[in-house]
Amino acid sequence: MCSPQLVGRARERRQMRTAADPGHLVLVAGAAGSGKSRLVHELHEATDTTVLIGHCPPRAEPFPLAPVIEALRDAPIPDGLSPLCGALHPLIPEHGDRLPEPLPPAATPADDHHRTYRAFTELLDALGPTVLVLEDVQWIDPSTRDLLHYLTPRLPATLSLVLTYRPEELPRSFPVAALAAHAPSSTTHHELTLDPLTPDDLLALARDILAPTPVTPEDAHRLHAWTGGQPLAAVETLRHLAARPPTEPPVPAAPPVPTPLRDWWLHHLRTVDRDTRRLLRAAAVLDAPSHEDHLAHVADLTPHRAEKALARACRRGLLHTTDPATLALATPLLRQVCYSALARDKRRRLHRAALTVLAEATEPDHARLAHHSREAGLLDAWTDHAERAADLALAHGEDTTAVTLLRDALTRQSLPARRRCELALKLGRAALTGISAEHTVDLLRDVLTTPGLSAAERGELRMELGLLLLNQAAQGRTARGELVRATAELSTRPDLAARAMCALAVPRDTSDSVDTHRRWMRQAVAAADRSRDPAVGQIVAVNHATLLAQIGDPGAWRIALPDPGPAHAHPTPDTLARRREFARGSLNLADAAVMLGHYERADGHLDDATHWSVAADAPYVQESAHTLRLLLDWVRGTWSGLAEETERNLRSPRLAHLHGVTAELTVVRAGLALAQGDPATAQALLARVQPDPDTGPRPAPDHTVPVRALAAGLLARLATAQGDHAAAWEQVEGLVSLVASKGIWVWAADLVPGMEALLDSGRGAVAQDLCARFRAGLGGAHAPAAEASLTRFEAALARHRGHLDRALHLYAEAETAYRAMSRPYDAAQAREAAAHTHLARSDHQGAASAGVEGLRAALADYTELGAAWDSARVRRALRAQGVSAAPGTGRGRKDQRLSPRESEIATLAAQGRTNREIAALLHLSPRTVETHVANALAKLGLRSRRDLSDPATPSAT
Repeated sequence: MCSPQLVGRARERRQMRTAADPGHLVLVAGAAGSGKSRLVHELHEATDTTVLIGHCPPRAEPFPLAPVIEALRDAPIPDGLSPLCGALHPLIPEHGDRLPEPLPPAATPADDHHRTYRAFTELLDALGPTVLVLEDVQWIDPSTRDLLHYLTPRLPATLSLVLTYRPEELPRSFPVAALAAHAPSSTTHHELTLDPLTPDDLLALARDILAPTPVTPEDAHRLHAWTGGQPLAAVETLRHLAARPPTEPPVPAAPPVPTPLRDWWLHHLRTVDRDTRRLLRAAAVLDAPSHEDHLAHVADLTPHRAEKALARACRRGLLHTTDPATLALATPLLRQVCYSALARDKRRRLHRAALTVLAEATEPDHARLAHHSREAGLLDAWTDHAERAADLALAHGEDTTAVTLLRDALTRQSLPARRRCELALKLGRAALTGISAEHTVDLLRDVLTTPGLSAAERGELRMELGLLLLNQAAQGRTARGELVRATAELSTRPDLAARAMCALAVPRDTSDSVDTHRRWMRQAVAAADRSRDPAVGQIVAVNHATLLAQIGDPGAWRIALPDPGPAHAHPTPDTLARRREFARGSLNLADAAVMLGHYERADGHLDDATHWSVAADAPYVQESAHTLRLLLDWVRGTWSGLAEETERNLRSPRLAHLHGVTAELTVVRAGLALAQGDPATAQALLARVQPDPDTGPRPAPDHTVPVRALAAGLLARLATAQGDHAAAWEQVEGLVSLVASKGIWVWAADLVPGMEALLDSGRGAVAQDLCARFRAGLGGAHAPAAEASLTRFEAALARHRGHLDRALHLYAEAETAYRAMSRPYDAAQAREAAAHTHLARSDHQGAASAGVEGLRAALADYTELGAAWDSARVRRALRAQGVSAAPGTGRGRKDQRLSPRESEIATLAAQGRTNREIAALLHLSPRTVETHVANALAKLGLRSRRDLSDPATPSAT
């Protein structure tokens, strides 16, 4: 494999290339693996001057003059050398035919050395313009060192000398930098120090090696944290990553240690003394910044020996100080190499020593003690410390930490049944705010099979399982069955039964009616009253507000959520519980507000949810809130950068198992793809949200009805555009039936495009009936989105029945309602529908003019949004009226100029390149390219990429 590009060394490369000119002394300092040899390689590329390279071997008894002899092995030996050079016959016999006759033996060893040094100097001078490179002079042998002391003051005018070395290993007997003081005055001196690469350098390197895989700055920072910016480690790691399947992340959270890199490090570590190696192993086992006394104890070194070993390790850059008294290994990569090289018995012994040291702390870190106990084979201590650490984490609101600890503890095969049940219950409670419930669900199901559990214990486990299935796993139907069973098993525990009942009270995608949900809520309130537990009352209150909000009952906003307390007060366990419930309630109300069309209210609740929860401790709340904000951007028409943001979130491994969040992100991304002119991508994305009958080993996620309704409405629009009105109705029919059976018509807002398709498929009576049931179903609800959609549906029905004046009136009402909610895309659709209604009024004077003006206004709206698909449809309608529509200019633009990125991508598209090919060339994702192509087409008024002609066309002024 060829060498990657040299990054982060522009200044050093310029200075190195000056060594190609005669009369330079260049000293290159850098730690092991810092790229000294790679920099020297630049000399071969920079000049035709002869470059001779020799290496000082790392031997206890090095060969005399070995690096110089190696360098001269391939030298072009000239004619006309003086007899003195015959002294080199025994040293470079491969050039015996070019050298003068051997000299007779010298009288003394000193005389022999002297004439050998003189001979080398003469030969180097006779070579003409030459660069002599001696690498790794920290291992220089005495004879070569003496030769350099002789040669430097007499450095030939045609010779440049380059020395590379590791300053931390340089012997005190050879201060390399002092050579410059003895060089001739005509010699130019350079000292280069190769520092670690920066994250920006690693970003360029990663993009070079991993191309065409896109690499982000976050990937580069992760690589930098892992390798410390050491070039050798970074290059070997990236080469290893380049060979992995493209479906895996470019740079995972903990990159692997390639075998060549591991062996290089192990070879490097064998060059350090025994005490230093013991200290490094102790640091690897402790795996955290540790006090020097702790390192000495675990390494089993006396204070005096430990002090010297610490100094050597720090001088060689293997350890670094994190504060005046604590140290850690230089990089996680070095820690992994040192730790993996430990034999099992030695590893256990070191973990026991670490356990002894850390247990003496005034406030022991039980999480670390659990880890060391497990690795030391002390299983009961492992379980006890893990539980205590999880309890402390839960008390401080660090639920994610508690989940990690408890999951780990539950992997113990010999764990007694009673302890297993206790830990599983704590895990279930902690996991409710996490983002990956899959493993926890499996663990809870496994624990439920434990013999000897009481009904109440089984019911509590089943309740926690049901809540996880309901929220994180998005398996509503399976969750409902578990929760119903849990309420029966918890008949003696009203506090727990109330939690299960109020979860059943929140409407999901089951066929339970509103009355059924209200009945569950009444039972939950009664059970909470019997329990007399204020915390249970708070949970029930949050779910009661959620129930009312989901059905559009204005009473939802009057229910008081738990008081989170003062913002800056030190939280107690009770305060943390109230804050957690307040954040959960705020998130639920925000979710309902977005669905209902109360967007300002949604903003406020999202602010509360994110303010009273911490991303590290309640990632479910944080990620859900962030996704709701993106959904708000979609409905509000704030589309700038939205495609890239949703793409980034969909690729995040953190969200891989958070199905409800990824479903919302997918629908937003699909809606953008459709609006921006890529229906194929939209259809492929929306297929992910639809129920899959072939569920495989796990049930398919049961996404919430509002999310599925949004997806179904988009698919209905797509089918209608293709002229298949029957298919458009089929997309929404099942959800319409579910909404009708539950009696929650506020969920029907996004299903209207499919309902409207009934009118064009000859099923006007069915549409009329649905409209009447829709109107009756909204009675008493306050749901602006559903009310505006119903008005639009009524307008379509009036138009179908020939009541055009009423249709125009209703379309105007719908547009006004959408604009009042800040839903410009829907408002534009209502305006477009009104324009077509005007055009249908052939008996009315001025109708055609009003229709054309309406289409132009809708086109302006679509163009401002960047909705190329809709803009193209309206332009076709205008051309059918004999009106030429000017190409759109895009949101906020005053002319038709493309952005530099859009112009670049449009040029490549005009050359016939696919989105994937363009993405590889520009290090972007294919969907980002797709968005830029759609924007360019919209601004240029073109229908498809086939209409992009000359590459210069996109840059039209």
